[in-house]
Amino acid sequence: MINPRFRVGYVSILCLVLGFLYGTSLTQAQPDKEIDRLAKAYRAAKTEFERRAVCLDAIDTGVIADGRSVAVVDAIFGTTYAKKLPPGRELAWGFVDFHPLPPPPPGIQVGGIGWYLAFKYNSAGELEDYLLTNRQK
Repeated sequence: MINPRFRVGYVSILCLVLGFLYGTSLTQAQPDKEIDRLAKAYRAAKTEFERRAVCLDAIDTGVIADGRSVAVVDAIFGTTYAKKLPPGRELAWGFVDFHPLPPPPPGIQVGGIGWYLAFKYNSAGELEDYLLTNRQK
């Protein structure tokens, strides 16, 4: 006959393991849902300030953070930086303008205005630094 304490110990361990497995499966699924939610919100945003708010939300929730994949930025903002990884140990800069201007006529340079996200990423496609700021008119 098995000691009741021994049986309770097994049940406790089994519950602990199942709880851990359930918790880790939720945390892995959660970022994908957040990325989808943020991408939909960004596509629906009509103004520069609504786009900036989506970016702030992504930063606040940890979806955009040092060490995260640049593919996350691509998924949310519709960019293609993950396809252009820098060679070797170099870093590349990426930008997301929340107040895009139409392309200027050939031979004319136009300064940007408004809020933007700037970030550095490495050859592994990981974000190494980022900032959210604005330009003066």
